[in-house]
Amino acid sequence: MSALHGAVPPSATECADRLAITDVIHRYSRGLDRMDRALTLSCWHPGGTDDHAPLYKGTAAGFVDWLWPVHAAMLCTRHVVTNTIIDLAGNEAGVETYWTLTLRIPSGDGAIDSLSGGRYLDRFERRAGAWAIQHRVAVRDWARTDPVPAVPGKPLIRPNNPEAPGARSTRDRFDESYGVLRNYFDQAIGSI
Repeated sequence: MSALHGAVPPSATECADRLAITDVIHRYSRGLDRMDRALTLSCWHPGGTDDHAPLYKGTAAGFVDWLWPVHAAMLCTRHVVTNTIIDLAGNEAGVETYWTLTLRIPSGDGAIDSLSGGRYLDRFERRAGAWAIQHRVAVRDWARTDPVPAVPGKPLIRPNNPEAPGARSTRDRFDESYGVLRNYFDQAIGSI
């Protein structure tokens, strides 16, 4: 039984299930933004499906196959997820998560930001103790496109240590976060 509206305190198992499901949702965003195919695919059970129609509808593996060259052609992607609601029912769960997506797309000598927002409507299942998506529907609620103006040569904020190199964001396993979270990724990919 789920603790709804505070009527029944959630059990430790329910809290653990909710945390595990939320972790899968975060892992999906990270896998896409870092172009980590194995991490992205670890979010679905084998045979899981995805409906991003009209862009794609079919298997999760097919979705990742289709999406990878699309994202690779972009300068960067940013998937942000919020407002997750989880309806637990034993080894199944219905989940709604709001998403906001920024895609920076090369255009001529500059770039365009394609921004959109919507919701993931997921059917999760727990198999062999691991929660993962069985079916996902992506609903887009809004979208807009903005040109990205050139950044002036002079910094907008005066740096305190201009000679110090900053952490560099990369869209692969060379991103510095993989060093900080190395055990997390090995465990996440091995869980499904």
